Amino acid sequence: MAARQITFARNKRSSWRAGFTLIEMLVAILILTIGLLGTAGLTTQIVHGNFFSKNITSATVIAQTQLEAVQNKGYAGATTTTFPSAATVSMGGVSFSRTTTIADNSPASNMKTIAVTVTWNESNNVARSVTLETILAQ
Repeated sequence: MAARQITFARNKRSSWRAGFTLIEMLVAILILTIGLLGTAGLTTQIVHGNFFSKNITSATVIAQTQLEAVQNKGYAGATTTTFPSAATVSMGGVSFSRTTTIADNSPASNMKTIAVTVTWNESNNVARSVTLETILAQ
C-alpha cells in the first residue's frame, strides 16, 4: 500500500508543475503587448508614407501634363499669355498650386526654358513642391 501512496504523490506533484504560473502569463502578455504596439506605430508611419507618395505622384502628373501642353503648342505657342503663370488644380482631395515659367532665349538664343512648379501643403502643414523643366528650340 505504501507504493500506491508514493505514486499518487508523484502524480500530484507533476500535475502541479505542468501548467503556467500567473507570473509567466503576465510576462507573456507584456511581451505580446509591446510587440503589437510597435506594429501599430509602424502601421501609422506606413499610412503617412502612402499619403506622401500619392501627393508626390499627383504633383508630378500635374506638372507633366502642363509641360506636355506647352510642348504641343510648339515654340511659337509657348507664351505666358497662352499659359498663365499660376493656377490651382485639385486632385485626390488635395489642392495644388501650379506655376508655369517660360524664359525666352534661355539657355541660348532661339530656345525657351519651360519650368513647371507644383506646390502643396501636407496634412502637417509642411510645404512640398515638385519642379519639372524642359527646353524648346525654334
